[in-house]
Amino acid sequence: MPIFQFDQLNLAGTLAPGVYTQVVAPPAVVAGVSTNGLGHVGVASWGPVNSPVPVGSPQMAALMLGPVTVRKSDLATAIAVAFGLKQTNNTTVRVTDGSDTAATCALKDGSGTTGATLTGFYTGVVGNGLTATPAAGTKPNTFKCTVALPGFTSEVYDNLGVGIIPGSTTPGTGYTSVPSVAVSAPQTAGGTQAVMQATLKVLSANVTGGGATGGTGYVTGDTLTLANGVVLTATASAGVITALSVTNAGSLGGGSAPTAGNVPIQTSGVGAGAIINLVWGLGAPAVIQPGAGYTSATATLSGGGAGTGGAYTLGTGCWTNLVSAINNGQSGVRGPSQYVVATLGTSAAAPALATTAFSGGTDGAAGVTDATLVGANTTPPTGMSALQNAGVLTMNLVDHSTSSQWSTMAQFGITYGIFGAGQGSPGQSIATVAANLATAGVDNYSFKDLVGDWVYWNDTVNGVQRLLGPATFWAPMRANLSPNQSTLNKPVNGIIGTQRSIQSLVYSSPEALAATQGRVDYLANPSPGGNYFSFQTDMNTSSFAATNSEAYTTMTNFLALTLASNFGWVVGNPQTTDLRGEVNDAITGFLMNLWKNPTLQYIGDVNNPKSIPFSVQTNGANNPDPQVALGLMQTLVKVKYLSIVRVFVISLQGGSTVNVTVQPA
Repeated sequence: MPIFQFDQLNLAGTLAPGVYTQVVAPPAVVAGVSTNGLGHVGVASWGPVNSPVPVGSPQMAALMLGPVTVRKSDLATAIAVAFGLKQTNNTTVRVTDGSDTAATCALKDGSGTTGATLTGFYTGVVGNGLTATPAAGTKPNTFKCTVALPGFTSEVYDNLGVGIIPGSTTPGTGYTSVPSVAVSAPQTAGGTQAVMQATLKVLSANVTGGGATGGTGYVTGDTLTLANGVVLTATASAGVITALSVTNAGSLGGGSAPTAGNVPIQTSGVGAGAIINLVWGLGAPAVIQPGAGYTSATATLSGGGAGTGGAYTLGTGCWTNLVSAINNGQSGVRGPSQYVVATLGTSAAAPALATTAFSGGTDGAAGVTDATLVGANTTPPTGMSALQNAGVLTMNLVDHSTSSQWSTMAQFGITYGIFGAGQGSPGQSIATVAANLATAGVDNYSFKDLVGDWVYWNDTVNGVQRLLGPATFWAPMRANLSPNQSTLNKPVNGIIGTQRSIQSLVYSSPEALAATQGRVDYLANPSPGGNYFSFQTDMNTSSFAATNSEAYTTMTNFLALTLASNFGWVVGNPQTTDLRGEVNDAITGFLMNLWKNPTLQYIGDVNNPKSIPFSVQTNGANNPDPQVALGLMQTLVKVKYLSIVRVFVISLQGGSTVNVTVQPA
């Protein structure tokens, strides 16, 4: 008998005699989401654009971002700061101004004809350090190519045999199906057979004969898109197509060619009703397997319906095998290149055995603005929006300081449970930043605003002192803390000072009060705990006293995202008392651990330490019949957070007349 999962058997129905085993799932448990994920958005010298990339080590940072560079919004710099503050769970999003280019190099034969062009896997100046070196292969009559990037492991593509290379194509005409292609056998012992596939392309199109029609409503210049990527441009008179030119010949890789009765799938204008005839000829061949051991090769066509006159000529060389190895890897030997992509050139001769350097790579960083960092929630999302599903709970748009965009950042944070920070531009005071915050209309617990007292940091890579935004230090500090903690009074190490501290300008008590009232924070030395730099107010930008602590933000996001990620299994099940009870028990067990576990103590009621600081309700009181009938089920979870101590008042009464009564702890 098979094993069944619980609820797969209809026990109320009739079953054949026998023993049935059904597996009952254990009670549900809740796993808390990770809270130490930090997302950075900025510029870099390598790596994908507008894509979240995990960076967990300095080595990975160098490979995916390039070197620490002296410029605004530099991701490698922000990551170096994060690692210095022991924050290793980083995700980066690289942005550009659109002018970024990938480095390239042309590998040539002895006559100077290009056999393959290699292009950096990513845009950026890191690609300019790449080199490619063809050489004799380990096996006789083969070649190898070494792709090197200084500081990283070289990629070696060895034993590249001499295979077929597509030469010229004679299109012929009148093909009604894709012909088969047979390639001649290799001449060298131990060679491997090459395999290629023919394609068809459109040679011409018309709207006369065979049921074709020019339709109505067309004008000269309209484009008509057909299947297989075919694009035609119309010449029209009185709304009727009179002639068609081929703008994109398309490609058909197999089967019958649609010669008659073709209806456009898209038209640039308002025209409709065109039915088009197509004439097909041979397109460029696709090399499926370049083979090896060839000194010459021929291609023989068969089939193709009524097609005539088509032919493929072939050359031989290692170039097709080199391109295939770089782009697809070598089976059982190595995977595709992580440094470059390759495209086939025109040479059919052996490669020149010399090292070629790459050039032309640019970062596209010069024109990046704060608006670029924010990006847009398009498809695909750009900038900040690329972090929405990256699993981060803290965010830093590196060196961002445009207050008019703080509202967008705050709304993004509250939507996706991400705690982000803004900051004033260098030198902006508490009063100015607080006023800008009020003008921006940000009153939101998901956003942190920092005074424009920027931080001096020793850039050991470039041997200079750099001025960096304070959010670049707050974000890794925040991400590294447990969600019930605050950055208030926590030492920030590894900095030289701030713009104010190097001038020996200590923040006054009125300024500290103004920062609290203005809902902003700042980095300063001394701190309540001693002579070290730390953040000073614990404030997020909420004006509501019950929600304006950092710990409120992080605890709320932690709990909300944890509950959201653990109960998808509820949907699709009948709403029963057992289901309600299972949900209640799972949430209760999770919250009980947050309260009772001595290494956590994330929640609690300090004045009633034995009182359970949470409640979970999933019953008829909050799930009335009309709601249940609509398929809605609700659970109400109430949790009492621990507060962050911002002010500690010690009252001292001393003197010889004081009467002392010992108070309980």
